[in-house]
Amino acid sequence: MDRDRLAHGELEGLVMDVLWDADEPLVAAEVRDRLEPTRSLAYTTVMTILVRLHEKGVVERERAGRAYAYRPRWSREEQAAARMGELLGAAKDDSVVLARFVAALSPAQLAELRRAVEGDGP
Repeated sequence: MDRDRLAHGELEGLVMDVLWDADEPLVAAEVRDRLEPTRSLAYTTVMTILVRLHEKGVVERERAGRAYAYRPRWSREEQAAARMGELLGAAKDDSVVLARFVAALSPAQLAELRRAVEGDGP
């Protein structure tokens, strides 16, 4: 694959970053304009990514004139937690996955995890 080309998953991540950083729902042209200026993505490519994200239930959309404006359904943190749950659910042995995950945490992250487990977290 060409080094300048991104896989659809990477493009979805870039589009989600734009939507998470926005203060309001964005139409496809606005998303395209806010993406990295060095990425000359076609409008249709951005539109395809937004439609796929909507079909997956990751973004919501509302009419904005003749177009749709998109916004994330969940915050970055909520989305990350959901993905972590999906990955954990895909494993055969939760205890092994959790042990390896905890072993990879920094001391600060481990302290945050302890607070969350004890009910003192966010």
